[in-house]
Amino acid sequence: SPLSSSLGATRQIRTGFFAEDLDFIDPEGPLLADREGSRWRCMDDPTLQASVLERSNVGMGMLVLNRSRGMDLPTVNDLYVRLRNLEVNSLKRFVGLTAVDPGPFCVGLDPQELLLAATAARRHGRLPRFSRALLWHYQELAHLIADFKKPILCQLSGPASDAGAALACLASFSGAYDGSQVSVDSAFAGLAPMGGMSYVLARLKWNLGEFLALTGWQVRGSDLVYAGLLPHWISPEALPFLELTSEKQLEVSEWDARCLLDEHSLPLPDGFGDADSLPKWILPLVQHAFSAPSLPGIVERLRSLVKTGDPQKKNFARTCLDQMSKASPLALHVTLGLIRKSAQIYNSAYQANRQRRLDQDTASSVLREIMKLELRAQQRLLCSADAVLGLHARCTGRDVSDSLWSRQSIMEVVQEEVEDVIAKPPSPAAGEAADFAIAPRSEMSLSTHPRLRRFHPDYDPATGLDHDPAWMEAEAQRWSPELFAEERQHTISELLGG
Repeated sequence: SPLSSSLGATRQIRTGFFAEDLDFIDPEGPLLADREGSRWRCMDDPTLQASVLERSNVGMGMLVLNRSRGMDLPTVNDLYVRLRNLEVNSLKRFVGLTAVDPGPFCVGLDPQELLLAATAARRHGRLPRFSRALLWHYQELAHLIADFKKPILCQLSGPASDAGAALACLASFSGAYDGSQVSVDSAFAGLAPMGGMSYVLARLKWNLGEFLALTGWQVRGSDLVYAGLLPHWISPEALPFLELTSEKQLEVSEWDARCLLDEHSLPLPDGFGDADSLPKWILPLVQHAFSAPSLPGIVERLRSLVKTGDPQKKNFARTCLDQMSKASPLALHVTLGLIRKSAQIYNSAYQANRQRRLDQDTASSVLREIMKLELRAQQRLLCSADAVLGLHARCTGRDVSDSLWSRQSIMEVVQEEVEDVIAKPPSPAAGEAADFAIAPRSEMSLSTHPRLRRFHPDYDPATGLDHDPAWMEAEAQRWSPELFAEERQHTISELLGG
């Protein structure tokens, strides 16, 4: 206006500080803010350096994985012992399992430990004892989580892969949220799925199990629930809230306490959208291509999709073929064989049951049979040159050129060789561990009170004990974090020329 132009430019004067200001700082914020890492306070290790952290609450046990690079033998043993102690603790109605964030939930076994195993196997012609123990104990850990007598509420707090993802998928009450992710990329390191992951993949619809394992496709967010990898959609705040209210679990029956956990299963958001990790339009393509009876048949169907005029189908098929070209041809064949055999075992048990459902004992038996095949395959693949090549590449953060694998293409792998890796019984003379088996475990804790001992299912009237002392001492040594520590260090020194 003429008046404003005659007075010159308008002068702005600040009369106070407002929350809408870009540079506004709440004076109460620094004073009342949560301490950094406050979510992990009151753990049994105040330095938060232990590979497994535990926080004891009334009515609930809380375990937190704290080894982002993968699990070694001490970590596996420590987690197993803690879970067993919580399973027989009468004051714990359920167990919470998650990982320190930010970071991955679990990537499975430490690739450096597997590389050490593969290198030592190439040097000596057999896996060292500490590596065989690592594979066996991880199978036992995964089976314990799947067969746990109390609910395990597992929050998939971040990315998980291979056998690490199996821990969450096998838990009785596991859940995902926006930051959750699962991938199966063991074939890209020259290995096969283990930890019960073959059991998980074999039960997926639309041949998604074969698709995920052969391509390393990443599944995120709500697609994990829609695909059948995880059963629940759970808020990241569920476990902290349960810790505050867990003492209420002791005021109700065990069945009611289990039902209370369902309150934390939130409504599932939309999934399988075009912008999601598993778009709905690829599901028919996945079922068409990956339902082929053999790996060459899968590749042939993908190549036929490349020749179509549909850009979406062409791009999808090319992506799958490019991904599969980065994996070991032998490992791809073994992976597909494991999933298909696991599906046969599962379907046979399912059809044999008149109620068309598997009770816990039958499901546990099926899982053990599949884990037996996984252990056979993993031991033999670790002794191959592909395992050294693939694991070294994974540890150094690079891909392996398809020309470097022991087989140049999937056509060079014969079915008899795959059957030998999976189905051939183990040979103790070749340094292979016996077939995987599980000893029965008690659901009651031991007691020092002579009268209480009588109620234990393992009570022996002749000795007056509720356990076998010699067996218990052997188990304590077997699950010690120091198991084979000296032998492992000696092997490292030998390989380094020390």
